[in-house]
Amino acid sequence: MQATFSKLPLNKAGSLFLRMSAMGSKFLIFTYLSKYFTESVYGVYSLLSTTVTIAIFVLGFDFYNYAIRDILLKPNDRASKVATSFVFYLFIYLFFILIGHLIFDQVDYLSKYATLIIFISISEHLNQEIYRLLLAFKKVLVANWFLFLRVAGWTIWVLFQIIVLKKAISLEYILYTWLFFNLAILFVTALWFSQSIRRHISTIQINKDWLRNGLRVSLIFYMATLALKVIEYSNRYIVEGVLDEASAGIFSFYSNISMVIGIYISTVVVSYELPDLIESSTNDTFDAKLLRFKNLLIRHSGFAFLAVIVLIYPILLWQGKASFAQFWPLIILLNAATFLMNVSLIYHSYLYIKHQEKKLLQIVLISSVINVVSTFMFSYLFGIIGAGIAFLITGIIIFALRKRAVKKKI
Repeated sequence: MQATFSKLPLNKAGSLFLRMSAMGSKFLIFTYLSKYFTESVYGVYSLLSTTVTIAIFVLGFDFYNYAIRDILLKPNDRASKVATSFVFYLFIYLFFILIGHLIFDQVDYLSKYATLIIFISISEHLNQEIYRLLLAFKKVLVANWFLFLRVAGWTIWVLFQIIVLKKAISLEYILYTWLFFNLAILFVTALWFSQSIRRHISTIQINKDWLRNGLRVSLIFYMATLALKVIEYSNRYIVEGVLDEASAGIFSFYSNISMVIGIYISTVVVSYELPDLIESSTNDTFDAKLLRFKNLLIRHSGFAFLAVIVLIYPILLWQGKASFAQFWPLIILLNAATFLMNVSLIYHSYLYIKHQEKKLLQIVLISSVINVVSTFMFSYLFGIIGAGIAFLITGIIIFALRKRAVKKKI
C-alpha cells in the first residue's frame, strides 16, 4: 500500500489529497449525521442527498461526454464549443426550475425542500461541469482546489456548528449551507476565469450545428447514464419502498462508504489517464497506454477495497448503533460489486473511445433492469442484505457484459 502512494507525482498527490479530503469531509458528515439524527430522519437526509445526485445527471443530458471528447480530439474553436455547452445548460436550468416543483411536490419527503433541492441541483451541476472542463484541459490541481473549497466548506461548517458550538441543526439548515457554498465557489470560479473569458469573448460564436450533432450523440450517453444511475441509486428508494426510511438510511450509509472506492479511482486513475488515453487513440501509443490504464485500475481498486474493509470497523464502533452494526456484511457485498464495476472501466473506456455508444447503452440497460428486479425480489426476501446481494449480482453482470463486448484482448 505504501508503494502505491510513493509512486504518485507531487501534482497527482496534491490532487488526490484535495479530492479525498473533499470527499472525506462529505463522508464524515454523512457518517456523523447517522449518529446525530434518528434512523428515520437520517433516511430522509440520505434520500434528499441522493435526489440531488440523480438530478445532476438528469440536468446535464450527458452532453459533456460528447463535448469533452470532441474538444480533445478536435481542439479548434474550443472557446465557442465551451460557450455553446453552457448556453445549452442555461436553457435546461430554466426548464428545470419551471417543472421541478411539479415533480418534487408529489413526494412527501421532498415537497418541503423542493426549492432548495432545485437550486442545489443546478449549482452542483454547474460546478461539476466546470470541474470536468478543468480536468479535460489537464488543470487537475486547480479543479480539485475548487472541489475541496466547495464540498469541504459546507460540510466542515455544519460539523463545526454541531460539534463545537453544540447547536441543534435541522435538515433545512444543512441544505441552505450547502447551497451557499455552491454559489460562493461559482463566484470565485467566475473571477478565476474572468481574464480568459475577456480574452476569447470576441471570438465566441454559438455553434448550433455542433450542438445539434452533440445532442444526437449525447442522447445515447444520456440514456446509458440514467440507466447506470438506476443501478447505483435506485436500490435506496427500493429499500425505502419495500422496507422503510430507517432501512434506507442504513443501506445508504454502507453504500456511501463503498462509493469511496469509485471516488478514489476517479481521482487517482480516471481523471489523469483517460484524457491522455483519448488523445492517444489516433496513434501507436494507444495499446501501451490502454494496458497501463488496466493495471492502474486493478491495483488501485484492490487497495481501495481493502482500505474500506479495514476502516468500517472503527467507524461502526464510534457510531455506536446496533441497528447499523448488525448489517456489517453489507459492506463486503457492496465493495465486491464496486470493485468489479471499477475494474471493468477498462472495457467501458475502450468502447467509449471507439464510439461504441450503442453497445454501452445496451449493457447498462440490461444491467439496470436486472438490478431493479433483483433488488425488489431480494429486498423482499432477505431485507437490507438482500439489496446488497442484488447489487453484487449486478456488478458481476456489468463486468461480464463489458468484457464480452470488447473484441480486442486487453
